[in-house]
Amino acid sequence: MKIINFHEHELQIHKEGFLYWIEKKCAIVSDLHLEKGSSYAVTGQFIPPYDSYETLNRLFGFIKKHKVTKLILLGDTFHDEGAYNRMSIKAKSLFNRIIENYKVIFVLGNHESKMKIDNLNFHKEYVIDNVHFLHEAVHNNFLQISGHFHPVASIKLSRKKITEKCLIHSNNHLILPSFGEFTGGLNIKNKALKPFVTSNSDIYFLTKKSIYLFKALDTKA
Repeated sequence: MKIINFHEHELQIHKEGFLYWIEKKCAIVSDLHLEKGSSYAVTGQFIPPYDSYETLNRLFGFIKKHKVTKLILLGDTFHDEGAYNRMSIKAKSLFNRIIENYKVIFVLGNHESKMKIDNLNFHKEYVIDNVHFLHEAVHNNFLQISGHFHPVASIKLSRKKITEKCLIHSNNHLILPSFGEFTGGLNIKNKALKPFVTSNSDIYFLTKKSIYLFKALDTKA
């Protein structure tokens, strides 16, 4: 775990990809993409259909351990509009347990534009203490925490290139990595991230064992 001083706010980044706002007892994650595995099956790409339960189980473990009272999901919680209905009984039961026992804020993602689930509301944007939570970063001066890009970074270590998920801290932006099982990633050097990443941006490189802090300048394409 490392501390991020986001202007006057102190946040924790955990190696699993969770952001935790201690003062608010609030956990923030992005891009769960529940039922992405089952969506692949429709096109004949058969991968283990357990991604939703595994993702939710990791999420539930964290919020229990840290006594979280509020959970903000930064969009693309579901991979597509039919995802909730395709969830297994086991996964759906755990999902319902989370939303019944915690205050969960669903930010609307681009994969959820047509989502309709009873008693579940999506926010285009959510604000706490002048910090704006949204799915995709925008060009603006306000403080914002977002996801969408599934950022990854690459470093060179002893002739070997290593690529891992990362969190980007760039002035008024925090861009979170994806949390889902089969979500892939976009390198921070990609032109899509150019408006939000400078050579001096802090890159929190997340491995299974620890978190390493680099400047964007020190990473590889």
